[in-house]
Amino acid sequence: MKAQRLICTDVRRIELEDFDLPRVPDNGVLVQNDYTAVSVGTEIYNYAYGGEPSRARTFPRPTGYCNTGVVLEVGKDVKGIESGDRIAAQGNHTSHAVISGNFFRVPEGVSPRSAAFMVMCAIAMHGHRVGRPELGEVVAITGMGIVGQLAATFARLAGAFPVIAIDLDDFRLGKARDRGADVCINPNTAGDVAEVVREHCVGDGVDLVIEATGIPAVYPMALTLPRLGGRLVALGSPRGTVEVSFLPEIHLREITILGAHQPKTPDNDHIYYPWSKGRDRELILRLMAEGKLPIEDLITHVANPADCQTIYDMLADNPREVLGVVFEWV
Repeated sequence: MKAQRLICTDVRRIELEDFDLPRVPDNGVLVQNDYTAVSVGTEIYNYAYGGEPSRARTFPRPTGYCNTGVVLEVGKDVKGIESGDRIAAQGNHTSHAVISGNFFRVPEGVSPRSAAFMVMCAIAMHGHRVGRPELGEVVAITGMGIVGQLAATFARLAGAFPVIAIDLDDFRLGKARDRGADVCINPNTAGDVAEVVREHCVGDGVDLVIEATGIPAVYPMALTLPRLGGRLVALGSPRGTVEVSFLPEIHLREITILGAHQPKTPDNDHIYYPWSKGRDRELILRLMAEGKLPIEDLITHVANPADCQTIYDMLADNPREVLGVVFEWV
């Protein structure tokens, strides 16, 4: 069967091409995608630089890891999914996809555009699991892109108070405020960010910082925000070197730094850690269905796949007033 996909042919080059789908395995499904969501962080970095810093560049290379669509064919070993069901999965930017793992039936009440962001939500949720914010803790999120917005929502659901949003972009801060952030701070106009943050804290800083920009240069500022004995979760993927004065900023203040890389979420649950990929993603879809995890308001761009070069250049060079970006395939 012929399908279409986005393919990176070189650094900063992407196009729409035809390709042949493989057969559906016994444990897989064939899905006709309605929407695929763009990872504005990891995906655009790989587009702009040809891959991760530690890996060799390889072309041509498919891209994307967030899809939703309607099932056309079901492998004989698949249970609980039928033709005609909508699923959300971790598929590439394609018109059709054969998926053989981590696909989940989308419940009634969840829009297709929202379902496309299931994996982006799982990234933010994994950071939440690692950071473990508690009722009444002060949580600050640096970077209010879509993952940061979702991290703020999960913090609010856990009872964090106040939730502090920090970003250089007033558009993103406005969205965070609309979604319930208690305090919004723009470092361009706030002066000493740590001093402003402490005005909203019980102690000498926040209990938890969730760093969601992935920009190494943000870390020296972010590490001034936790209280004595506080913690920082590296949720955004920092590519590059972070330079800090380790003794006074971290060691003497007993700051805990925690990495949160979503693929490390276990595939299977355990008696001491029940939060597998499946359980988290099913929870995400239930939260969407119950209206506790809104997504539609975060979608700023709905694009035609044929416009991929223009969209990716915009996201790499001048992403103004951008949060969620989806390609519409049907």
